[in-house]
Amino acid sequence: MKRLLKFGTVGIFNTLITIGSFMLLLSVGVNYLLANIISYGLGVINSYYWNKNWVFEATPGQKNLFLKFVVVNLITLLINTLSLYLLVDHLGIHPIIGQFISTGIGMVINYLLNKRWTFKK
Repeated sequence: MKRLLKFGTVGIFNTLITIGSFMLLLSVGVNYLLANIISYGLGVINSYYWNKNWVFEATPGQKNLFLKFVVVNLITLLINTLSLYLLVDHLGIHPIIGQFISTGIGMVINYLLNKRWTFKK
């Protein structure tokens, strides 16, 4: 439970970084899908540091940790971007609201994959 709370805390900050940069990019005219990819990347940088060092407390001997983290986040980004596209282009939801929904979906998937594969002890 403690790990889940830590992951949630990191997730809140990642979400603030991601949503904030997404809104900023939209405000300067960047396409919402490109803005999603860029802003997600910024959140991933923050996420890797805090998940590795605080949430999952990875040990130096864990093999391919960074590669696994990148793979998990590429999967999450794909699902996040696809769900955002479907919400905006097919359901007519505003991009910012769609971003919140798709971020929630991505957070669940990301946590499960990181817990069970990337940072598995």
